[in-house]
Amino acid sequence: MDIRIPYGKQYIDQDDIEAVTAVLRSPFLTQGPVVEEFESRIADYCGVRYAVAFNSGTSALHAAMFAAGAGPGDEVITSPLTFVATANSAVYLGAKPVFVDIDPVTWCIDADKIARAVTDKTKVIIPVDYAGFPVDIQAISTLAHRQDIVVIEDAAHAWGPDAMGYLWAGRQI
Repeated sequence: MDIRIPYGKQYIDQDDIEAVTAVLRSPFLTQGPVVEEFESRIADYCGVRYAVAFNSGTSALHAAMFAAGAGPGDEVITSPLTFVATANSAVYLGAKPVFVDIDPVTWCIDADKIARAVTDKTKVIIPVDYAGFPVDIQAISTLAHRQDIVVIEDAAHAWGPDAMGYLWAGRQI
């Protein structure tokens, strides 16, 4: 008897299969016009000037952390309830992950507890939208802006109108 609980269920229809097949038959397995169109449509959807596609959430977090300037001696506040890549994005650059507990209702990092974890070494906060629940990004962004801390929202679990992943440091970039 198979008693595994599925992690998720995807919906793939014939249009999806044909779109993938068209790319596989094209001269561009990576980059190319389909990726450019995807990035443009995501940027439009999010209301920003640019969007960059990555091969994985792990590499996207690593790149965002690098762009934020995190490194040795810095602390990065994040949730303990996430995939290891979130904390590893700090470790890859020599920064130290600092875990802040979650809100038991949303399973997202508790915005009120973040303020108590901030030190003069805090460089980045990575809140994680979890299981379809968006974090309280307004409260986190307000705190971060007052203290000149970069916010990198990991919105892999709650992508949509209420959860837009972006790199923010008190200004839109």
